[in-house]
Amino acid sequence: MNNKANENQSKKILIVDDKQENLELLTQILEAEGYEVAFALDGEKAIQVATIYLPDLILLDVMMPGIDGFETCRRMKSLHDLKEIPIIFVTGKANINDVVEGFNLGAVDYVTKPIRHEEIIARVATHVQLQSLILVRDDLIAQLREQNLELEKMGRLKNEQLEKSEKFSHLGEMVGELTHEVSTPLGIINTAVTSLMDQKSSIEKNLNEQKMTKSSLDNFLDVSGETFDIVLSNLRHAIHLVNSFRQIVVGEFNQSQSNFDLRLYLEDIEHILIPKMKRCPHRLQVECNEQIFMFAESGALSQVLLNIINNALIHAFSKNDKGLIEIKVKKSKAKVIFEVSDNGVGLSEEKQNQIFEKYFTTKQEEGGSGLGLYIVKKLVEQNLAGEIKLISKLGKGCCFQITLPNGIYT
Repeated sequence: MNNKANENQSKKILIVDDKQENLELLTQILEAEGYEVAFALDGEKAIQVATIYLPDLILLDVMMPGIDGFETCRRMKSLHDLKEIPIIFVTGKANINDVVEGFNLGAVDYVTKPIRHEEIIARVATHVQLQSLILVRDDLIAQLREQNLELEKMGRLKNEQLEKSEKFSHLGEMVGELTHEVSTPLGIINTAVTSLMDQKSSIEKNLNEQKMTKSSLDNFLDVSGETFDIVLSNLRHAIHLVNSFRQIVVGEFNQSQSNFDLRLYLEDIEHILIPKMKRCPHRLQVECNEQIFMFAESGALSQVLLNIINNALIHAFSKNDKGLIEIKVKKSKAKVIFEVSDNGVGLSEEKQNQIFEKYFTTKQEEGGSGLGLYIVKKLVEQNLAGEIKLISKLGKGCCFQITLPNGIYT
């Protein structure tokens, strides 16, 4: 057996013909080429055999008793397991209309009788190879689809991790700033209390040695009063910082809605930004003249406001600017409108159209992720059921207008 026959050993051919001599001739030709052959004498039997045998190719006579080749082909193409198997019509009917009908039913080729040895071998080999290539292609497509789905899944997970990281990126910085800011009043308290303890020891010594004088006692009382004022003032400042931080940070990790006084809430935002604003030349100004009570995700709102402010501090100002960032809040019917603006360099119209797009950043060379404002828009629309738009002109700064509907009571 030659190499070609070896290659064909695993390939199965079903021959369908009501003439015994045709079956014997085709079987002899194809088995000599190494094909495995099965046969059927009519269309009904052919469908049964094909369903079990699942050949790689079918040679189908047109003129048969019972259902003819055309009807047999139509029924095979309607069955899930058989519809992809290539069918070659083998017949003495060479009328062009018959050929067209065969192709319309799904046949891949047409061979006319009398059967020519070399032609049938060439036609069968061509379509068996084509079918093998189609199966390889389909397998590759399936593998690629699985890999794409896996990559999409990995991409989604990566994006989710990036977004989560970006959402809370300011928290790590705020913890460091809070630690530094709280250490100052605590250091002052420690110094003041230590100094007072030294004064107390001196008074006790004078008292034990009966050297106490009215002036030394008066001086101790004055120093004690001043020390207590310093301690209380710095303690209140430290407590306010910690409480503001706790109020905002706990909210950011809690996605539930709650009632809150917006004016007090903005004071907490302003307060936790004190350390950051101290380290830059810019100012933050908050204006909320009305008493507004909101029912919303306070954590989502704080992420929105803090991200916009951080974005302004990074992008809005030139190197030597002393900029101003303002938060203004007003109520309009059943809506609350926030305007977070800066007097910085502004944006071109082209960049304004891209500003909320995922991964768009003007600071890519400095490590900008391009996720900050994309996440802001997502939080406003999905978590707060609101709208956000940007108003800007080159050289005239930026204003982010956030409109939050409903969920408000006074």
